[in-house]
Amino acid sequence: MGSTENRKRKRRVRRPDSASLWGFLFHKNPPPNDITKGTLYAGAEEEEDELQQRSGIFTELWHRFNFWSTIAIILFLLFTATLMYGVIRMWQPQSLKDIAGYNDKTAAKDLSVLIRNANGATVSFSESELNRYLRDTCRMRQTGIFSIFANAQGIAVRVHDGYAELIVDRLVGANMHQTTAVNLTFHQENQHGRPELRVEFKGGPPLLGNMPRGGRIGLVGIPQKHIQVMQPALKTMLDCYPDILAAIEEYGYCPVFEKNPVSGEGRVTLIPYTPQ
Repeated sequence: MGSTENRKRKRRVRRPDSASLWGFLFHKNPPPNDITKGTLYAGAEEEEDELQQRSGIFTELWHRFNFWSTIAIILFLLFTATLMYGVIRMWQPQSLKDIAGYNDKTAAKDLSVLIRNANGATVSFSESELNRYLRDTCRMRQTGIFSIFANAQGIAVRVHDGYAELIVDRLVGANMHQTTAVNLTFHQENQHGRPELRVEFKGGPPLLGNMPRGGRIGLVGIPQKHIQVMQPALKTMLDCYPDILAAIEEYGYCPVFEKNPVSGEGRVTLIPYTPQ
């Protein structure tokens, strides 16, 4: 019994140096990984360990990579960027410097008298004459919730071949302009032997291939069905010219828009209805 207990005690006393309280500080033989320290091959092994560590990081990232999630994030970012770009373009006003008669101080010709004195004959006037007349006679007022921070600054007409672009210029805040344009195309229809003037909110090159263009908010083209929200504002503006509307209805006038290719200025011609 005594010899057996002595053997157990001896086995308990013997401990490997690696498990001692001082670790490898007093180890007689250096650990295997430290053999190359201070030699020419130490830097090479450190680079190899670093490469293995990097490859391990890339491997872990590759395993965590989700293709469809990445595609969804990219599409979301593209959609957000496109939306923000469109909003910024909507608040950029189009330039009105090229519209004849909008910014000059020339006296306006009374177009209502010109139309009444024509007595049903063809009447023609230039784009500048029309804009001067609107400048002196049209007094627009912003209504609704936008009246808190926006005021109507002016109204202008840009004449194109076949249609006209009616532009409302608003002043937002102190000095920030915002423009809304409606494209107007006119044509006549014969209803029970009487002419009827039809107006459509469209004109110019279509959007996205075949979508009718109705106008612009800022610099962004708007489809025809969405620009119809401007119809109440146009109705209010037309109510300011009862004499002209009465003459158009009486003689069946239809506006025809043409742009001079040489001077670049447009012209409006009111052609009376002639029964076939």
